[in-house]
Amino acid sequence: MEDKEIIEKEKNAECEIVKEVREIRHKISARFDHDIGRLVAHYQELQEQMRQSGKYKFSDLPNGELKLIVKR
Repeated sequence: MEDKEIIEKEKNAECEIVKEVREIRHKISARFDHDIGRLVAHYQELQEQMRQSGKYKFSDLPNGELKLIVKR
């Protein structure tokens, strides 16, 4: 197999992965009627659940000053 063929196959595989991720993100967004506030709140709740589970490690900002606040 030539280098061009290998590169082309890798590009196609990457494109399919990106497409799949975008489809999943769109479906999640649709669950919240594409409302950015509700979507962010969902991800923040998911993050809190993941933190509490102890299965995942998170890196917090050193000064903690930058936070995203969603008004409901």
